[in-house]
Amino acid sequence: MRVTLRTLRGAVAGVCLYAATAGAQTLPMEVRTVDDTAVPGGVVQMKLEVTEPRPIFTGGGGWSFNDYDQFLGLAVGGSPDSAAVGVMRGANLKVRMVAPSNDLAVIDYPILVTALRVPTTLVPGHTTVVSLGVDSFTGPGGAPILTLPKPGVITVGAVTDAWIGNVTPGSATVPAGGVITITGGGFIDGQTTVTLKGTPLSSVTVVDPSTIQIVPSRAVTMHGAEVLMDVGNGGNRQRLSYYAYQRTTPVYISRDALFGAVEPAFQRLSWTGAMVAFPTPTTGKALGLSLQNTSGGDATVTLRLVNGAAPAAPLTFSLPENGRLSVSLAEVFGTTCSAACTVRVASSRGVQVLGLLGDRPADAVDPVLPQLDTVVPTVLDFTTAVNATAFRTGDAFVTTATFTPGDTATAVDAYTVLQFPTGQYYSLTPGGLVPGILPLLRTTVTGSSTIPLLALPLPAGAPLGQYTWLSALAAPGTLNLLTPIRVSTFTVVP
Repeated sequence: MRVTLRTLRGAVAGVCLYAATAGAQTLPMEVRTVDDTAVPGGVVQMKLEVTEPRPIFTGGGGWSFNDYDQFLGLAVGGSPDSAAVGVMRGANLKVRMVAPSNDLAVIDYPILVTALRVPTTLVPGHTTVVSLGVDSFTGPGGAPILTLPKPGVITVGAVTDAWIGNVTPGSATVPAGGVITITGGGFIDGQTTVTLKGTPLSSVTVVDPSTIQIVPSRAVTMHGAEVLMDVGNGGNRQRLSYYAYQRTTPVYISRDALFGAVEPAFQRLSWTGAMVAFPTPTTGKALGLSLQNTSGGDATVTLRLVNGAAPAAPLTFSLPENGRLSVSLAEVFGTTCSAACTVRVASSRGVQVLGLLGDRPADAVDPVLPQLDTVVPTVLDFTTAVNATAFRTGDAFVTTATFTPGDTATAVDAYTVLQFPTGQYYSLTPGGLVPGILPLLRTTVTGSSTIPLLALPLPAGAPLGQYTWLSALAAPGTLNLLTPIRVSTFTVVP
């Protein structure tokens, strides 16, 4: 892989200050594939870059690699919350990207990279034009960005040329003194130098012609780190460039024709509790989910579909280290969503999560970003009711509570507070009404139920006027109410 002349990014770095408004950006943004070289039977990393780092919120288009149809993963540039989904059909890749921080394009990093296995049938000197079609790029607020797509060329070199096939670990943080392994071919001891851009190295060891080990002298996060290599091979000196990213192994291939072709590029964020909120699916749309585990060990994952007030049965499984999967919701839960729904992900270790919104007519998939799961899941609702709207002394007074279960059994505190006509608050507790605000009970309701809270004749001397029952749920031991306060009223009359 040969490094080509860099674009004038550094000279226009001031554009990153976003001084220009979207409306003022009239010149097209060049989106181009970087030319590269390949070795028969080796790996070539293709890089998609822009000529100036404008604020970009979404992007999409097609990338076609005639002669190459073995993809080895996909990674997206920009900020850690950027994500992309590719759909791979033979030598064609259709990609849709999103960058919530509006910085899909940053200095000195491609907006997208993928690795391709080079067919052994290609002969030295063979060239392949990598064509690029841009559907759309938008900036902040959805403002369209005029683009100018530029194709690239892959040139097949000699079988003795050097090439970088992979860098491991690809995304983890390596401490000072840790070992980073570069695999590929054509490495020559005594004639090969390696640089990890921005990170000093304490040692570089050419183990054999296909393996190099480097040791950083300070901690480095590998995702996006650029490995630069200079190899002297007689009169054929080569300069190579490779951007690190973790390549994971599919543990399951979806039976759905669209999701089975998905290649996700995850956010550089990990979750032990996440939720993906899907919009109401329309005609031609399909819902799915991608998960990836680069945590350093196997993860126990539980998925729950909350589809209105009728959650599906949870599914628990083991996702092995360095494994990933992309599936349709119908495959996982035996049903799909007819309205807006949410998939909730709980994991014993941090995993990467990405929702998939499939567009079957376009044969493309949009990423749906996860968010932190902060909802108390045990009870979806809790209400109280009294048996009449008005009471006199001695009337039968009955209060009931109805709990509607959620999709998992997590303890919550239930509060039932009575506000007197005078404004004072009394809490219903197992010991009766007590001044102040105290929980009635801690519950892990697993089935819909209505239970009696209080039944007695209305006592003599009760102040006349309107009373209010307030009911709510809170995280155990707190007064941080996590659901709306439910209200029911009654009056005491002469």
